Amino acid sequence: MSNEKSVKIYRISGQFKQRRETSPFSKEYLAVTEKNAKDKLFSQLGSKNRLKRNQIKILSISEISKEEVTDPLIEKIINNEFSIPVED
Repeated sequence: MSNEKSVKIYRISGQFKQRRETSPFSKEYLAVTEKNAKDKLFSQLGSKNRLKRNQIKILSISEISKEEVTDPLIEKIINNEFSIPVED
């Protein structure tokens, strides 16, 4: 029996409230579980926009295929085109 878990691609859509405005968002994440993807979203939006979790409303979470990816960084990662520069 294997305990290996595969990484999936999730698209999370919703809106967040900042001051008096509501802004929509759609983000894609590589994650093992839906919960991991949600945690990454809360962390990212919280740090960049100074939001608390209760200011972020998730409207949908869906697992997507490689062909549906629109995020350029995730596209590079799944197509093995991503490399980290190393100084000698």
